[in-house]
Amino acid sequence: MNMEQQFDTPLGIVKCGLNSNAILSLVGIKKYENGQSKIFKTIGYRVEIISFKIRLPLYNGENVAESRGWIFRIEKINSADEMLEAYCMLSSHLGSTEFDSATGEHLDAIQADNSEWTLHIGTEDGEVLNARAENDDWFPPRLKNDVDFCQSITEMKQNGLITKIPHLNKGEKLYIQYLVAYDKKDESKVNTWLAVDESKRNLENWIGLW
Repeated sequence: MNMEQQFDTPLGIVKCGLNSNAILSLVGIKKYENGQSKIFKTIGYRVEIISFKIRLPLYNGENVAESRGWIFRIEKINSADEMLEAYCMLSSHLGSTEFDSATGEHLDAIQADNSEWTLHIGTEDGEVLNARAENDDWFPPRLKNDVDFCQSITEMKQNGLITKIPHLNKGEKLYIQYLVAYDKKDESKVNTWLAVDESKRNLENWIGLW
């Protein structure tokens, strides 16, 4: 079963969602200071999906035309075997759109451009996930050797990101973030890239997750 949210941009429709081989049931809605969430249950998981706008201006004083972010907070609630996959992809894009990778320190990202607009989609890289595993910060410590600078649970595609949720044991928690920003094309600016390069802690503080 699929749960999906959409974000319209000048370069196409960004689709962000969760795929499962089980039934997803909406069990709650929650509001935060700068975001809102929907809470789902499956046969084996509790998943909170938080949607929000990126805090502006950015730390360098720049803005972007529009942005959107999603946080997936996933908790294994029993021992049921289940497949989960999260994604954030740019679809329905025009043939004139060009794609490139846009990774950086602690960031996995893709870039999309046409003659007028630039868009970035980004998430934490494997090095950040490993650090969170070492600190038991919404990434299971037992998986700390499964992710690093060269490997992650997120796969970069030409037009977006796909995250395959590893098998979790009961009680384990996992956090994923996807950030999207677009603006008028300007070769002298990196504002959309900076907008998707945010830390978990900064996002949680901005949204009001305590």
